[in-house]
Amino acid sequence: MADDVLTARDLSRALLARQMLLERQAIAPADALSRLLAIQAQLPRTPFIGLWSRLAGFEPDDLRTAIAGRKVVRATAMRGTLHLMTAADFLTFRGSLRTGEAITLPGGTKTTVTELEPVLALARKHFAEPREFESFRDVLEKAGYSDIRIMAYAARQLLPLVQAASDMPYGFSPGGEFVLAKAYLGEDIAAGAAPAELLCRYLAAWGPATPADFSGWSGLKGVAALFEALGDDLVTFRDDRGKVLYDLKDAPRPGGHVPAPPRFVPDFDAVTQGHQDRARILPPEHAPRVASKNLQVPPMLLVDGFVAGTWKLEAKKKTATVSVTAFEKFTAKDREAIEAEAIALAKAFEPTAEAAVVFS
Repeated sequence: MADDVLTARDLSRALLARQMLLERQAIAPADALSRLLAIQAQLPRTPFIGLWSRLAGFEPDDLRTAIAGRKVVRATAMRGTLHLMTAADFLTFRGSLRTGEAITLPGGTKTTVTELEPVLALARKHFAEPREFESFRDVLEKAGYSDIRIMAYAARQLLPLVQAASDMPYGFSPGGEFVLAKAYLGEDIAAGAAPAELLCRYLAAWGPATPADFSGWSGLKGVAALFEALGDDLVTFRDDRGKVLYDLKDAPRPGGHVPAPPRFVPDFDAVTQGHQDRARILPPEHAPRVASKNLQVPPMLLVDGFVAGTWKLEAKKKTATVSVTAFEKFTAKDREAIEAEAIALAKAFEPTAEAAVVFS
C-alpha cells in the first residue's frame, strides 16, 4: 500500500504540535525540556523566550530554580553547540552524540580520541571544578601546545562539560565557567550509547523526518541503520515531492487544516533547527532573508505555521519595543493577533516598561 502523502502544511502542524507551538502547554519548564529533549542556548536568554512561547503561565523563576537546582543544565550537545536540557537527558544521551575513535578537527586535521588523550587528561584535571574555558588555553600553552584553540575545541567536544549556574538573570554568566558533569551533577554520563532511544526522542519532537534530518540534527553519521532497526515501530509517509518520512506510530499529526496562532521564537530556536529541508517551517522564498554568512539564526515570527518575518525586542528608557520585519503582507486579523502576542512578549521580558509594536 502506498504511503500517505503529507503536505508542507501537514508537516508544519505536526512540528508545531510536538514543539508546543500550536497550543501552549501547562507544564513545568523541566518537563517541557524533556519533551523537546533540548533547546539551543547559545545565548542565555533564548531558552527563556522559547519556553515562554510554548508554556501557559511560564514563570522565569521556575526555570531559574531548575537551573540553580541542577535539574537543568547548559552544555555542549547536538552538533557541538550549547543546549539547555534536563540533567537526566544530558547524562543519558551525551555519550550517544560522540561515537567512534576518529575525529576531524577544525581545519580538516584528522586524528583519534586516543591520540588526543594527553589533552583530555589535562582538561579533566582542569575542569574538576568550575573554570572559565579561556583559562584552559593557558594550561595548554604551558604544556607546550601550539595549536591551542584546536586542542581546546577537541576537549570541549569530547568531554562531558556543563556550564555552572550563576545568579545572572538568565541563569548563566556570559562565557561562564565549565565543569565536568560528574563533579557538578554527582553522576557521570551513561557508559553505553543509546542512539536508537535518541532517534525515538528526536522523532517525538521533530517527526516525521528523514535519516538526513536526524543526522543533521544530532551530528551522527550512518544513521539509516537505526531507522531500519526500529522496523515496525515506525510508520512511513511521503512528502509532496515523494521523499520518504519516518515517524512514531502514535505521534500527533493534526493536519494542515488546523489553525496555527502567531508565535515569536528566539534566535536558534529548536523548531527551525530540526530538519535539513526546512520547508515545513521556512518557506523557500523567505529562506534568503534569514540566511547568514556567520551561521547566525535570527529570532523569527511564525504566522499560520510558517516563518513570516523576523523580530527584535529592545528596551529604551521606559518603552519596550518589539520591532517586526514582515516578509509578507498580513491580514488585519493576523496583524491584530501578532500585536497581541508581541505586547505579551514585551511585558513578560520587560515588565516595568510600556510595550510597543513596530512593523516594517
